[in-house]
Amino acid sequence: MTVVECGEGVSSAFATKLIADLGADVIKVEPPRGDWTRRRGPFPNNIVDPEKSGLFIYLNANKRSVELDLTSKRGRDALRMILDRADILVHNVAPSKRDAIGLDGEKLARELPTLVSVGISPFGNIGPYRDWRAYELNVVNAGGWAFLSPGGSPYSELPPLKTFGHQGDLQGGVHGALVALAAHFHRVRTGQGQAVEVSQQECIATELEMNLMHYTYAGQETSRLGMRLLAPWKIMETADGYILGACVEEEQWRRCVEFMGNPEWTREEIFKDRLARGANADAFYLFLEEWIRPWKTQALYHEAQARRIPFSAVNNMRDLYADKHLAERRFFVDFTQPGIGTFKMPGQPSRYGAEGWSLRKPAPRLGEHNAEVLKESESRRAAVAKTEKGAAAPKLPLEGVRVLDFTWAWAGPFCTLQLAHLGAEVIRIESEKRLCISRGIPPYADAAPGVNRAGYFNQYNQGKKSITLDLANPKAVEIALELAPHCDVVAENFAAGVMERLGLGYGKIRAKRPDIVMISMSGFGQSGPLKSYVSYGSTAAASAGFYALSGYQGLGPSEIGTSYPDPNAGIFGALAVMAAILHRNRTGQGQYIDQSQVETALAMLPEGLLEFAFNGTQPARNGNRDRWMAPHNTYKAAGDADKWVSIAVGSEDEWRAMCSAMGQPRLADDPKFVNVASRKANEDALDAIVTEWTKTRDRWDITRTLQAVGVAAFPSLSNKDLASDPHMRERGFMVEMEHPEVGRRIHAGIPWKMSATPCTVRSAAPQRGVDTDAVLSDLLGYTSAQIEKLRAEGVLS
Repeated sequence: MTVVECGEGVSSAFATKLIADLGADVIKVEPPRGDWTRRRGPFPNNIVDPEKSGLFIYLNANKRSVELDLTSKRGRDALRMILDRADILVHNVAPSKRDAIGLDGEKLARELPTLVSVGISPFGNIGPYRDWRAYELNVVNAGGWAFLSPGGSPYSELPPLKTFGHQGDLQGGVHGALVALAAHFHRVRTGQGQAVEVSQQECIATELEMNLMHYTYAGQETSRLGMRLLAPWKIMETADGYILGACVEEEQWRRCVEFMGNPEWTREEIFKDRLARGANADAFYLFLEEWIRPWKTQALYHEAQARRIPFSAVNNMRDLYADKHLAERRFFVDFTQPGIGTFKMPGQPSRYGAEGWSLRKPAPRLGEHNAEVLKESESRRAAVAKTEKGAAAPKLPLEGVRVLDFTWAWAGPFCTLQLAHLGAEVIRIESEKRLCISRGIPPYADAAPGVNRAGYFNQYNQGKKSITLDLANPKAVEIALELAPHCDVVAENFAAGVMERLGLGYGKIRAKRPDIVMISMSGFGQSGPLKSYVSYGSTAAASAGFYALSGYQGLGPSEIGTSYPDPNAGIFGALAVMAAILHRNRTGQGQYIDQSQVETALAMLPEGLLEFAFNGTQPARNGNRDRWMAPHNTYKAAGDADKWVSIAVGSEDEWRAMCSAMGQPRLADDPKFVNVASRKANEDALDAIVTEWTKTRDRWDITRTLQAVGVAAFPSLSNKDLASDPHMRERGFMVEMEHPEVGRRIHAGIPWKMSATPCTVRSAAPQRGVDTDAVLSDLLGYTSAQIEKLRAEGVLS
């Protein structure tokens, strides 16, 4: 597979990194000055060197670099030669600039009909915000994440908080990699390329847990402010650091009480259950934190987990590099980069049964491969497979692929949701005796509880089927094994070892269909000393270092608003399955994928990890500020107490344009603000000046004023804002499918668009067990009498 990458920055580079690491030949096209991530760092010894940037190295190992000036005809002609022999193009060039440099998706689809081109942009290539500028800060505010972060914040005067790193860009990248491979799979089957578009705003908006549904199902506007409804769930200080205490289930709290020695205060009526403890959190945490404070973090973490209590150390970068579990699983790999030497690089986010993932060669020097790539481009394009004569071309990328889905909660269903969006038939295995946790969590439609009325479940299971099997019954296990030969993929996200104990491990399933692809998604993976530890998205975020890296200046580590490692693991799981399907199509081999939620989270923190690998230091928590940009923050706007607007300035031209738009052109020449170094040195004063301007103006007026002069600005959107956002509405992202019990409710849809295989949400989430009879009769040939007998025996419950 030959992949061409154009543009600059993180999103397209991450998409192609994920494909390059699986063996593709990725040709990175850079402008004459080089990709800006070469100047981003972190750098060894903090000495800026464009050939030693940690972020660039992480994103671009395994690639070849070609330097081309695409503003010149010569550069564009060279790019066209390279594209003529490529399978996939991935770029993040702004929609308004694509046509001028030969990257307009529609034109490419006409001129190179077998090429798959994937464009990643902040807001997509259609809609009112199409041409608006956005940096990472603006994307996570536009997608609704920042408004929720930090979770449980007591600081109403502080702005919505961006999570550490480039999460909006990285999510655009992993989504881009998924749909690139899906479109390539369709191309292999049909010979047809297509143009694909990914909206980063929509990628983020799909990952807000149940927050969107809190508004669309219950009319509640959620935010980062206030205590959580249940307790314990909080970052607490220990003798030598921090620990996250989270008891989601009552049984976990009872074990915690016993661990503490059954203190008398735990028997108070105001602490009787998780909701009562949440309602009386101030008093509750006085007692709990007093008990926790003398403990050392790692000791408490392991003692609690030994009792199946889901506490997690709030790990920093030093902790992660010293972690015995990650060492046993060989997550960090020795990597040698010329000019730096050998250091520990974050490794593979998903472990494939078939050999393939590797870091084979260092990140390239700028233009290192010009001669060889241009010489290769003179050769003819490789042949593309065509659909056999008379065969109907699939209308969706994964049409004809069937998934047996044992997943529950959020991470697993988010994985199989992506496969359903791409056209796979997804059959959920459920049980009345073990309710999927998301069917039992509010918000419910019209505040009326019911297993089919939960917004959380209905969001992340759109387009799927549901059958009921009591897997504690051997006959139900046999039925599940009977279904396996009719399926291409099996997905599960139980704790490590559960599927084996049920009699549904990979060995048993593979015996039924040797070429099956199976993925197991768990907190820490299927091997290693921590494989049995209890894990949720929140605890995985603590374990992976997100909380230690994120937070306001001068304050402690912060939660990040959602259980982000859950959907992140889900999208990585979908990508891994897609790669395995392509591998099977080429070789006939199935495989088993072992995916750790913590390891997929670590894949999103290269700057934090490589800062430690290079210099032995932990990046400081810096709120919304950026090392290389100023102003770069979220500012108070007019209106109620929680109206904010994100503003990011990435160049001197943008700074001067902003000063003029503010009516203060002379500010650009003030010695305190004349360049980025001086603005960083006087950032408190700078933010105060910007706030004086924003606090009396409407957040949308500010946004339009700045966007009109080319400055990246966007309001911090709440769930209510998202549900009515005109851009998302016009793009068809918000969907309303008819559901038998809840009617038509707004849900987040699909964050990509495909020209040849347009993906849509094909149905609302299924009622529990609604497809049992149809699946058993259609796939297994069961008669109505057989099905009724099984139901009477309790097998189908």
